Amino acid sequence: MAPVFSTIVTRLALRLPALIGVVLVSFALTRLLPGDPAVYFAGAAPTPEAIADLRRVLLLDQPLYVQFLSYVRDLVHGNLGRSLATGQPVVQDLSSRLPATLELTLAAMTLALLIAVPLGIAGARHKGRPVDHVCRLVSTGALALPAFFTGLLLVFLFYYLLGLAPAPLGRLAPMAFPPPERTGFMIVDAALARDWSVLADAVAHLVLPAVALAMAAIGPLTRVTRGAMLGVLSSDFIRAARGYDLPRWKLVYVYALRNAMLPVLTTIGFVFSFLISANVVIEKVFSWPGIGSYALEALVASDYAAVQGFVLAVATLYVLINIAIDILYGIVDVRVRLGG
Repeated sequence: MAPVFSTIVTRLALRLPALIGVVLVSFALTRLLPGDPAVYFAGAAPTPEAIADLRRVLLLDQPLYVQFLSYVRDLVHGNLGRSLATGQPVVQDLSSRLPATLELTLAAMTLALLIAVPLGIAGARHKGRPVDHVCRLVSTGALALPAFFTGLLLVFLFYYLLGLAPAPLGRLAPMAFPPPERTGFMIVDAALARDWSVLADAVAHLVLPAVALAMAAIGPLTRVTRGAMLGVLSSDFIRAARGYDLPRWKLVYVYALRNAMLPVLTTIGFVFSFLISANVVIEKVFSWPGIGSYALEALVASDYAAVQGFVLAVATLYVLINIAIDILYGIVDVRVRLGG
């Protein structure tokens, strides 16, 4: 347990400068957004006095360094500011929406791994054969399709034409009652409450956005898995292991796959971080109430606090994901030391 804790502390310390850079860049970029938030939120026919009062409340009448120091002071105290659009603290908005984004991202990542890893292994085992051609076709096609196009196509086919999927209106049907919130994950909360009708409804609403998001991950995961397995299967120790007449499944899925997992794990970390950002498009298409749609609405409204909070939340998730990948390195490959 001590090496794991040491690894977490070390990795957090190493990535602290990156988080500081994210704070600086996000603050600077939000100030470059077109429009004036004071004018936007002052009302349909604002008076100059109302605009001036709002600019004074938001510190927009102060120099940039004063605004930045105020932002950093609030950040140190765990205060990300208050969203002008919702009127709620940004921390509260993000914490209420983050489980929806994580539920969708985890479902998409799981689906992508269930398809990409076996497909990549099959393509490596049967190099140059029809299975390998299918593997490369699937990976190329998944990479070529934009997420928003895949989402709209799935809605058109399975909701509009076939009527097999529910309307893309969020996590549950409009008239459904959500289960008592324990984790924020709709499927988990419905299962804990033993509300099977809500569970089925939540799964039905999750399928299409998860498939659309998973398409963005299947391509790189399939290619990396295939390439890593090709390298391992042609290595000397695998050729030596074949001489011991080991079962083929053990040779491929125990010895070869474990040695090919390091580049796959690295890709999983990058892809998972990318999917959290790609949620912005998918959540808008499916009216999914996550942090992606929240950030897009804040961006349109020049809601500085909400945009900065979203960027910082995504950066923090990215750091935590990379720390988890580092720990998995040590579990998969004993040559990788947790404390290194």
